[in-house]
Amino acid sequence: MSHVQAGIAVYDPRPGEMRLRASEDGSSLFLTLADDRVWFALAGAGADLAAEAAAMDRLAVLAAESAATIRARLAEAGEGR
Repeated sequence: MSHVQAGIAVYDPRPGEMRLRASEDGSSLFLTLADDRVWFALAGAGADLAAEAAAMDRLAVLAAESAATIRARLAEAGEGR
């Protein structure tokens, strides 16, 4: 089961603020979503690596679906002008 310490919404996401980095000792990964220190902490000690990999695969699918939906809305807005 996922462990969430806080609920956070990222408004106005920007690709330049998103990055993947390793911890200083290289044992964990941090998928940073915004410059305001919002991230997924991955591959930590005791983590279920298969579950985390599956979660990131699911995130990739949902991100692609989101991008397609946003592009469709953008196209609709352009047609309605």
